Amino acid sequence: MGGRLHLHGFVIAVWTATLVIAAGLWAAALTLAHYDDAEAMARAERDSGNLARVVAEQATRTIAEADQILLFLIDDYHEHGDIWTAGISQMLRQAVERSGILVQLAVIDSHGDLIHTSVEDTPVRIHLADREHFRVHVNNPSAGLFIGKPVFGRASGKWSIQLTRRVNNSDGSFAGVLVASMDPFYFSRSLEDLDVGPNGVVSIIGTDGILRARSLMNDRIVGRDVSESPTLLLARRQPTGFVRSASVIDGIPRLQSFRTLTSYPLIVTAAFDEGSFLADTRKRQRVYLLAATACSAGLIGLALLATRQTARLAALARELARSEERFRDQAETASDWFWEMDADLRFSNLAGPLVPHVVNGTLPIGLRREDVALREPGDAAKWENHRRMMERREPFRNFRYRVMTAAGLRYFSVSGRPIFDETGNFRGYRGSATDITERELAANRLASSEARYRAMFEAVGQPIITIDENGTIDAFNRAAERLFGYRAADVVGGPMTRLMPSAVGAVHDGLLATYCESDASVPRSEMRELTGRRKDGSEFPLEATLAGWREGDRRYVTGALRDVTAQREIEASLRRAKEAADQANRAKGEFLATMSHEIRTPMNGVLGALALVEGPNLNEEQRQLLDVANRSGNALLQIIDDILDLSKLEAGKAEVEPVDFELRAVLGDSIDLLEPTACGRGLILTREVDPAVPERVRADLRRIRQVLVNLVGNALKFTHRGGVAVRVGLDGTGTEAGSAGAAGGRFFLRFEVADTGIGIPEDVQPTLFRRFTQADSSTTRRFGGTGLGLAISRELVTLMGGRIGVVSAEGKGSTFWFTVRCEPAADPSAGVLAVPCGPEPVAGTGTAECRTGQSAGLHVLVAEDNEINRDIVVTMLRRAGHRVTAVEDGLQAVRLVEEGGFDLVLMDVQMPVMDGVTATRHIRTMPGEAGRLPIVALTGNVMPGHRAEYLAAGMTAYLTKPIVSADLFDVLASVVNARMAGDTEEGGMPPQQAALPPVPSPALLPEAELWRAAPLMDGGQAESLRAVIGEEAWTRTVAAFRRTVDDSVAAIRDAAGQPVEGGDLPLVRIAHTLKGTAANIGAVRLSRLASLLEQQAQSHGGWAADDPHCGALSGVAEATLEVLSSQFQPADEAAREQETA
Repeated sequence: MGGRLHLHGFVIAVWTATLVIAAGLWAAALTLAHYDDAEAMARAERDSGNLARVVAEQATRTIAEADQILLFLIDDYHEHGDIWTAGISQMLRQAVERSGILVQLAVIDSHGDLIHTSVEDTPVRIHLADREHFRVHVNNPSAGLFIGKPVFGRASGKWSIQLTRRVNNSDGSFAGVLVASMDPFYFSRSLEDLDVGPNGVVSIIGTDGILRARSLMNDRIVGRDVSESPTLLLARRQPTGFVRSASVIDGIPRLQSFRTLTSYPLIVTAAFDEGSFLADTRKRQRVYLLAATACSAGLIGLALLATRQTARLAALARELARSEERFRDQAETASDWFWEMDADLRFSNLAGPLVPHVVNGTLPIGLRREDVALREPGDAAKWENHRRMMERREPFRNFRYRVMTAAGLRYFSVSGRPIFDETGNFRGYRGSATDITERELAANRLASSEARYRAMFEAVGQPIITIDENGTIDAFNRAAERLFGYRAADVVGGPMTRLMPSAVGAVHDGLLATYCESDASVPRSEMRELTGRRKDGSEFPLEATLAGWREGDRRYVTGALRDVTAQREIEASLRRAKEAADQANRAKGEFLATMSHEIRTPMNGVLGALALVEGPNLNEEQRQLLDVANRSGNALLQIIDDILDLSKLEAGKAEVEPVDFELRAVLGDSIDLLEPTACGRGLILTREVDPAVPERVRADLRRIRQVLVNLVGNALKFTHRGGVAVRVGLDGTGTEAGSAGAAGGRFFLRFEVADTGIGIPEDVQPTLFRRFTQADSSTTRRFGGTGLGLAISRELVTLMGGRIGVVSAEGKGSTFWFTVRCEPAADPSAGVLAVPCGPEPVAGTGTAECRTGQSAGLHVLVAEDNEINRDIVVTMLRRAGHRVTAVEDGLQAVRLVEEGGFDLVLMDVQMPVMDGVTATRHIRTMPGEAGRLPIVALTGNVMPGHRAEYLAAGMTAYLTKPIVSADLFDVLASVVNARMAGDTEEGGMPPQQAALPPVPSPALLPEAELWRAAPLMDGGQAESLRAVIGEEAWTRTVAAFRRTVDDSVAAIRDAAGQPVEGGDLPLVRIAHTLKGTAANIGAVRLSRLASLLEQQAQSHGGWAADDPHCGALSGVAEATLEVLSSQFQPADEAAREQETA
């Protein structure tokens, strides 16, 4: 070992010496190179500085000489008078000839005209007022000598540098300028005589950055701006200096000094070409570097040779010093640390990290292993076996024991082999030991965790199953045994599909593969619905919460299962209860609609007859009787309307319909309606609107008017003297006011109706807004009413997002109030939006006489099965001057419309033989004017959805029974005027529809057959979609719809009789897709039939082979496609058909 270390040290010494000597050589070479470079730069700075000083002095003398000439001429002018005499040009020429440095002397008068020059044959009066050397003296008497930029002379035709001085008259006024022109190339020629070496340059530059002269100069660079050169930038900060930079003129790197003239704004530079000036220096530097390189290479070669020889010696030393036995022992028992025992099996040597093996601060030298080890319960046999092995002098491996060290309890695993000397005597043991404390602690924790997990796994009451990525069951707890009837030993190691019906086994395998292919690097959960199968073969629904995890390269999924059989039965019961409740609601709605129709139809006869009886020949008693009859009939209609409103609200069919309107105008109209009642009772009816309320708002005008009129009507009813006040303001106290006001500009309006009436006892007030409730029975008998008005008002206010309440005291009047959520109108400056008060589609203005005159002379077809109502309508029309033809059913109406000659049809909805809706659909399929004939529905049905159904069938408008003459004539006038104006297409005339078989009344069909009552096509929906998406997109949509219908019908037909699972399986999605696609394009009947098929597939697991709905699907689909082709074909196809025709 010592020899190897010695050789290693020798190699290090050799290389250290080599590197030190090489570093010294390079340091010397670099130092010499740096010294030469510094000396050269100092010499360049000295020589160029001296040269710049010489040139500066020469330039100063030259400029001073030219300046003396100018001063002499100015003095001569002042002494002898007018300098502008005829002989002045001769004097200027003589001065130029004597100077030897000037190329021209000239005189410029005060106007800027060149009037005298030393150059012969120069044009007279050359205007030079724009030249800088003239402008600088015009308004500056103290300018002194000005040295201009090189200019090309207009008189001399040469480049020159202008030296100018101002000339004043005797009174100090400006007389002109004397100009001495110097040739810039004079300086160049004089500078060329200076020895500045190859590419060396001497320059004269103005402090303005303009080049005046240069030793290497031509016309291209004379007057060049070099203000951004490093020399000029430094010269602006100091008068002299030295710069190492590249020229901005020719780009040649130079070493140059500069000096600023003290008397004139000029800078002189003297520069040597850097490459030429430093050529000798660079040669010496290369010699230094080459010498250092050669010496370093030689030293490295010697060091490599010494290293190679040393390596050979080291290899020989290692081979000689290596002990075969020790090498083998250490190689076989190598571990964390090493130990040796003597013949008495006591520790004699320890090597390696000893700190963990210290026992109470002392190494276990001289101790046996059993002296330091801590025994564990039940390990006596292990220690006895180890002792015997050592007595037999046998090697051992991985003997494990515990030791209490200063660092705490540690676990060791030791291996060793016996040692014998040359004579075969036992010398002891030698081996290695590994600290396995962390591994042992981890194993203990894992065992403890496994025990806890197993205890929880078995004790938890919820079935839990663990499977691997192949679907093999890995764990199966007792709760799972009870759920499936299998013992864990029967299923663990088997496939999970054993616990499922065979029909869904493949589906499970696919779901498991998808689940495992996703990222399972971290635990994650999701819920699945499955079908389980018990040991006895019974199947039941399962809900499984799955959690995936990874252990090494294997993936596992643990599922917590829940038998949801009872839950599904409860859901089915709830679904049946809901369906029964829905059917009951529908039955109630149909009953109310039927009763409304049945009551309104005879009431139409009563009120119509009363209207016909009215006339100027009645006496007072007859008029009073008619008034009583009218008021009684209208009261009965009001009760019917209240019940229907309440039914709409209960069914959730009422919706908020916000519009923009002027609040004050609408409030005035509503109050004006009740003004006659107030006047008749001797009451004062007032209104007041807070100025903070916006002029126009957006809310449900019709509902607000309904509530307001009801409250004001009640106040008038219960007030005998005094009056009723209506107040409107902003509500800031409601629970939602603040939040609503901050969200999208919303705010709340508060309406108050205060009266001076009888008041309401405090104990009665909580019951006011209940249905069919009034203050007391005596009040009901005295004042009448159903007790529905306030209940409906509360429902409507709640629908509009507000609240309603009352403040009252018995005998002191009452104040009813309600709030409504509103938004700012879209255009606050727009006019009032006309919104009808009632359900009539058209509101008239003016008298009945005027309205009848507007549409007189029409030929009207009346289709009404009720003889009384038919006679009343016919009488109303004939009195108004119209021709009337009356029939009893829709079929007769269709036949008469085919014959033609009618201007309008009044069509009852419910009639024998053929109802009004079916008759309208047939009429709309007729060609020409007959198909566009206005049709007005006469109906007692005012339930939600009826109006949309009538308009979708092709009706132009509708009137509810009982029919009021004013409303009838308003509708006639509106429809006819719109048709005459050519507005029927935009004003609601629906598109033509295909001829259809008679449609049964929905009231006569069971729930599963309601689709038969639906119209085949919703023309409005189809045309709206067509208008929105355009013809090209419509063509593609129709083609795609055809393909979807064909594919869906074929798939459903093939699936009839086959089991279909609920949820997201393909066939259910096909029915769902057909339903949505048909609804989008307006195929109403096909959409509803597809919806029924979808519900059957989800509820019953498929369709029977003889299912009538599957059989009807093809016919409905064919009829739908036929109507789509004939009535809604793309424009290009229609054009081709017309050309063919």
